[in-house]
Amino acid sequence: MAVRNLEQFCGKFHALLSAGPEISRLIAEGRILMGELVSRTEWFGDVLRKILFDREFSESQRPGIWPNEITLYRSLDRSFMILCYIWGPHESDVIHDHGSWGIIGSFMRPVGERKYRRMDDGRKEGYAELEESSSIILQPGETTHVLPLNKGIHKMENFGDDMAVTINIYGPNIRKGYVQFFSPERKSVSRIYPPRYLKEALAVRILGVMSAPWSEEILQRVQTSDLPDYIKKEGEISLSKLKSG
Repeated sequence: MAVRNLEQFCGKFHALLSAGPEISRLIAEGRILMGELVSRTEWFGDVLRKILFDREFSESQRPGIWPNEITLYRSLDRSFMILCYIWGPHESDVIHDHGSWGIIGSFMRPVGERKYRRMDDGRKEGYAELEESSSIILQPGETTHVLPLNKGIHKMENFGDDMAVTINIYGPNIRKGYVQFFSPERKSVSRIYPPRYLKEALAVRILGVMSAPWSEEILQRVQTSDLPDYIKKEGEISLSKLKSG
């Protein structure tokens, strides 16, 4: 029986994951399920009612990197989460990568996707060369997918004069804490953190450009602390800047 609502979609996706499929099968079968979900619109009314009238639902939303993001579901076993993105007219996001696999369904109005291939080896901090590898327009009911890290560099765009909606599902992150934003024009790449991690990252970054006698001491302490690995990496970069400056 085809997926008719979000609850059925979640049940079928749990069943798919419990079979332990290879990633290629997971993406292929997951896209079929997503296509069924985004081909129907009646279930979305409940989502909008929750956003507007369910205080518990709205307070459960975590501030993320994308302000147009709404969390629809998080599995208790952390195996996947479902997000909704509401796009304004002619709105697009920044070229970025992902820490997990993902499946994206066009739900309301056509949306565009551009995929990119990274051409450099990633060894130079803050530097990246990209080449556009594909560009498609997804009609409502159609899907696309991303893979982790350099295999999932893309951007989504709403080319229309009306608002658009996408429904996205993502698996567990193999790289936690941040995504990378790319600028082909500047040949640059930067780590972007959600608000709950950004303050720590900014504190570590500013230490790298301060010549105060305690700056190095704090950065050394970061390296031996129990802070997350991505903050320690920021500390390593800042420490290098401090010593070379």
